[in-house]
Amino acid sequence: MVEVDPKATTAVQSRLPIQARSQLQTFYHGGIYSSLLAMGAQYTGLNAHGQMSPAGNLVLVPAPVSGGQISGAPGNAEQYLEEDAPLSQDTIKRYEHLIWVQVAYFRVCLDPTVATSGRLLQQAMQDLKNHCACDALVAHYENNPAEADTTVIRQQSTHSAGSSQVQQHHRARGFKNVIPPVHQQETVAPVMSPTLRLMDIKGKVAASCADRDWSRFVQQAIEVATPEEMVMVYMEIMPCVRTLAVDMFGNHALQKILEHGPKSCKREVISNLIGHMLPLSLDKYSCRVIQKAFDVGEHDQKVVMAKELSSKVLKCVRDQFANHVIQKCIECLPPKDIHFILRSFDGRAKALSIHPYGCHVIQKVLTRCKDQEIYHTLTAEIMENVNKLSADKFGNYVVQQLVEHGGHAMRSTMVRQFAGRVVSMSYHKFASNVVEKCLTFGSQEDRRLIADEIVGAGGGQHFDHLVDMMINPYANFVIQKMVVTAEEQQVALLLDVASSNATSLARYPHGRHVIDSMEKFLSGVKGGVHADPARCRR
Repeated sequence: MVEVDPKATTAVQSRLPIQARSQLQTFYHGGIYSSLLAMGAQYTGLNAHGQMSPAGNLVLVPAPVSGGQISGAPGNAEQYLEEDAPLSQDTIKRYEHLIWVQVAYFRVCLDPTVATSGRLLQQAMQDLKNHCACDALVAHYENNPAEADTTVIRQQSTHSAGSSQVQQHHRARGFKNVIPPVHQQETVAPVMSPTLRLMDIKGKVAASCADRDWSRFVQQAIEVATPEEMVMVYMEIMPCVRTLAVDMFGNHALQKILEHGPKSCKREVISNLIGHMLPLSLDKYSCRVIQKAFDVGEHDQKVVMAKELSSKVLKCVRDQFANHVIQKCIECLPPKDIHFILRSFDGRAKALSIHPYGCHVIQKVLTRCKDQEIYHTLTAEIMENVNKLSADKFGNYVVQQLVEHGGHAMRSTMVRQFAGRVVSMSYHKFASNVVEKCLTFGSQEDRRLIADEIVGAGGGQHFDHLVDMMINPYANFVIQKMVVTAEEQQVALLLDVASSNATSLARYPHGRHVIDSMEKFLSGVKGGVHADPARCRR
C-alpha cells in the first residue's frame, strides 16, 4: 500500500461532488479509499492548487460497481450534481476523470495479475479488441498523439417529435459513450423488418455500424440502398471512418460500404485512411478494411497506400495481420509500383520462408511477381536451401509453390537435388508433401527418378521397405501418389507388394488407406477413369 499524502488526499476530496465522495467511500473500504486517493493524486499529476495535468501513462478502465452507480458514469453526471453548486463542463469532466482513476487503481490493487499501470494498459488494449474497454484507446492516444485518430465521432442525438425532455449529455470518453446506442430502451436484439430502410436510422448510422445486431442490418441494407441512402450513410460515417475501422463490428459495415459505395465516396473514405496505414494494417480489424480499400480503390490511391508502408515492410510481413496487407499490395499493384516491397526481400528469402507469416508473402511473390530479376533472385536463394526448407514446418509450403509454379527446368533441378534423400523425405511429416508435389507436377522423367529411388531402396530384391512405407503416417501418401503417377511397371510392383501383404496392411489404419486407394485406382482403370486416390492430408 502506498504512503498517504494528507495534503493530496484533502485536495482530491475537495474537488469531488458530495455524491461522488459518498459513492467512493462505499466502494473503497477503510484505508484503501485514502490510499487510492493519494495514488490518484500522484499519477494524475495533481498540483498544489488541486488542478490535474494529463494522466501520463495512466489507463482509464471503467468497470461496473456493485451496489449502485458511480456519479461519474456516462449519462449520469447531471443527475447527481448539487443543484446549489453549478459547475462548468470542464470541471465536471475532471471530477469524473478522477473517479475513474480511483476505479482503475482499485482494480490494480485487487487483481494480482495486474501489477503496474503499464500492464493495465496492455490488458485494457486487449479488452478493447473485444469491445469492452474503449477508454483505453482514448488514454493511449492521449499519450501517443502521433498515432491518434484525430477524427472524433460526433454525437448523434435522437430527438422525439414534440418531446420537451432534456437529452442526457454523453462524454466523449469511448466509442460507446460518444454515440448513444440506437433505440436505447431496447435490451434485446432488434427485429429486422423487411420494410426497414437505412433512412429509418438517419442520424444514427455510425452508432448502428458499431452495434453487433444493427451492423448486420447496415451490411444487408447497403446492398439494396438507393443513391440517396448511400449519400446519407457516407455523410454520417465520414467523421469516424478510422474509429469504425478498428471496431469489432464497425469494420464489417465499413467494408460493405466501401464495396457498394459510389466512386467519389470511396475516394473520400480511403483518403481518411491514408496517413494512418501502419497502425491500421497492424490492427486485427482495420487490416480487413485496408485490404478492401486495395480491392476497390483507384490506382493512384493504392500506390499512395503502399508507399506509406515502405519504411516498415518487414515489420508488416512478420505481423499476424499486416502480412495480409502486404500480400494485397503484391496482388493489386504491378511490380513497378511496389518495387520497394519486392527489393526488401533480397537476401531474406530463406528467413521469411520459415516464418509463420512471412512464408505466405513469399508464396504470393512466387505466384504474382512478373519482374524476372527479382523473381530469379528469390528463387535462387530458395533453391540453395531447398533441402532445409522442404523439412521446415512453413518452408515446405514455399518449396511446394515453387514446384507448382517454377517451371519445368526448376522442377527438374529440384528433383536432382533430392536424389538419395527421397525415401527419408517420404517419412518426414513436412518433406513428404514436397515429394508428393514433385510426383504431381513433375515431368515423366522426374516421376521415374523418384519412383526408381523408392522401389530400388531395398536393393531390387527385397520390398519390405515398401510395406513399411505403406503403414507409415506420412510415407503412405507418397505410395498412394505413386500409384497414379508412376510408370506401369512400377505401379504393378506396388500392387503386387500390397496384395501379398494385405493381411499385414489391414492391421494398420494407414495400410488400410493404401489398400482402399489401390482398389479405387483399379476400379477407375477398369471404368476408363484415371482417378487420384490420395486423400486429404494432415
